[in-house]
Amino acid sequence: MELEDLRIVILDERESGKLTTISPDIFEKAQERLRELYSQAQSIDNFLTDRGSDLMNEIDSLKVTLNDISRERFKKILKMAINQMDTHYVDPLELRKMISEEREMYDDIRAAISTCRHSLIDGAIAERMKSVPETPLSVSEDGGADLPDEGEVCSGESEIPVPIGGGYDLVHVLDDIEPFMGTDGRIYSLIKDDLVSLPLRNAQVLYERNIALNIKVSK
Repeated sequence: MELEDLRIVILDERESGKLTTISPDIFEKAQERLRELYSQAQSIDNFLTDRGSDLMNEIDSLKVTLNDISRERFKKILKMAINQMDTHYVDPLELRKMISEEREMYDDIRAAISTCRHSLIDGAIAERMKSVPETPLSVSEDGGADLPDEGEVCSGESEIPVPIGGGYDLVHVLDDIEPFMGTDGRIYSLIKDDLVSLPLRNAQVLYERNIALNIKVSK
């Protein structure tokens, strides 16, 4: 992997608003090239010569370019993870453009965002609800809850979701699912590969139908 090849990659990455397709072993080949350059540098007695200066410049430029490529791609991957949490959608073509290490990082980011959001938002709401009388929702056979009659839906501080049965599970959705109301009163519109916190009773129904997997996030 030569420096000029990497410079073409970073130019493409900067010009595109989406991830570009790169070789899965691009970083591995670049590391091999770095090792070759370091080996050549070790055989030079005087780095004040043109050859010594050229070697050091190439090593420095190659490392800077690798860092630029990864930084540009990290920014796009982080944006994708945040957007998916808001829209529950990600372009499958974009996922396939990630190399394996990037995909692993993307999944970890999504899981971390979901866990943090659940802790900050759902946890805080649950604490406030301790002083508010609970109005339980009836659960249908498909695991959803019956929709309230028109006019019963509240807004603002009084619209506080409380899952029947208590607690949530972080789940990985294995297939597209028709929108449903959870036992916490929220409407869930899920698609394949979503990572989402669901009320326990709703999650258990999806497990039984083999359309969701429980995700346990280690601390």
